[in-house]
Amino acid sequence: MTTPEIEAEIRRLVLRDGWTVGTTARRFGVHHSVVRRVTRESAPLITPLQPTKSILDAFKPYVVERVSAYPELTARRLLEELKERGYTGGIATLRRFVTKVRAPRLRKAYLRIETDIGEQAQVDWGSFGQLRIGNTSRPLSCFAMVLSWSRALFVDFSLDQRMDSFMRMHERAFAFFGGVPRKLLYDNLKSVVLHHVGTTVQFNPTFLGFAGHHLFETVAAPVRYPQAKGRVEGAIKYVRHSFFYGRSFKDIDDIRDAARSWCQETANQRLHATTRERPAERLLIERMRLHALPEHRYDTDRVEPMIVSKEARVALDTNAYSVPPQYVGKSVHVRANDSTVRIVCDNEVIAEHARSWQRRRFIEDTKHTDAIAAHRPGAHAPRRRDRIASISVECRLYLQEVSKRRISLDNEIRKLDRLLRLYGEHDFAVGLAAALASRTFGARYVRTLIDQQRFARGLGEPPEPIITGNRAADDITVEPHDLGGYDDL
Repeated sequence: MTTPEIEAEIRRLVLRDGWTVGTTARRFGVHHSVVRRVTRESAPLITPLQPTKSILDAFKPYVVERVSAYPELTARRLLEELKERGYTGGIATLRRFVTKVRAPRLRKAYLRIETDIGEQAQVDWGSFGQLRIGNTSRPLSCFAMVLSWSRALFVDFSLDQRMDSFMRMHERAFAFFGGVPRKLLYDNLKSVVLHHVGTTVQFNPTFLGFAGHHLFETVAAPVRYPQAKGRVEGAIKYVRHSFFYGRSFKDIDDIRDAARSWCQETANQRLHATTRERPAERLLIERMRLHALPEHRYDTDRVEPMIVSKEARVALDTNAYSVPPQYVGKSVHVRANDSTVRIVCDNEVIAEHARSWQRRRFIEDTKHTDAIAAHRPGAHAPRRRDRIASISVECRLYLQEVSKRRISLDNEIRKLDRLLRLYGEHDFAVGLAAALASRTFGARYVRTLIDQQRFARGLGEPPEPIITGNRAADDITVEPHDLGGYDDL
């Protein structure tokens, strides 16, 4: 009985070195027929290895589905999702499989430049598509700041990239890091750089005032060379793939809360691929070298001078905000931040509203409108019409269609206003959109369509409001309070 090793040696001696059959047979102590058989046969085939079972096998269909739907999804993100589904393996096995599922990326070589502790941070905006707010779509932007030494990351989201929002993001980042680095590196953002010709840079004087208040140096990256601020470029890509990609959010506050938690619990707690340390731990060292925050906060509000219109309103970002009627025709300043709009006249705040990020809405204080209505009883109908028209585009088109027909517009608006109070804005807007689509006009048809929509969701008719006959009492809108507290009793 010959072994595969002896047979291989017999083949080499006979077929390559020219040994005779007899000599070879005596060399290995075998019969000459064995030598002839071995040399006649073709080279033995390699026995294929039996595929070994992998701990990832049960999860491979899910990985293929996710990578096919979201090709840029990272292995780190997939690992988090698989662990929720019971996967107990490591990321190396997952990465090898993900590499087979999608094509490898092209890589370029760059020279990495390290900075001193507390020396530099890199800043940039990233575009993250559109966010739906009511009947409006707003561009969603991600602000990112990375400390170059510790790689500590701060992320926040905004619905615009205006100068006031840009400065507020900086203040939040400085508070998050616990200080201000010596230099901040930027791309050619208009908020920072007005003109960039060669090595000559003209910075935005408004932003230089902000930089002077916080005592940091503004540095502009070379034109069309994003690799100069590769840390923040990589951070935005990391945010896009590890945090944002494949997730859904209710509103801007939901995104901000999730981003804040992700920064603290994931981004700054991970083992960084370059430093092989956790950014949160390195930040403890770098924080001691950052400059202290200024004692007084910089004014980052958006300020717009305006004249109060004859409807006792001021406009901001296509929305109208009410003011007391005695200020009609006067010059005021509108001060706005992310959440609040204040109207100031002669250094006195005369009105304050929650900021609306929808478009073409009328934000009213009932005190202001009641003061107008007290002197103009006929103003109730236009107020109702404007309120209905501001809910959605379909509502405005519906009123335009009603005005073309032999229907009393004032009477129709009064009935629609009653439905609006009864069902709320969402159901009301759905009903009017359905009525407009089916070309059926009239409050009773709208109510039928609203009820059909509610019945389909398993809801019944809301209780009828109590009518007293007193206009002041009937016009009061009562917001129901949360009854969850009674569950604790």
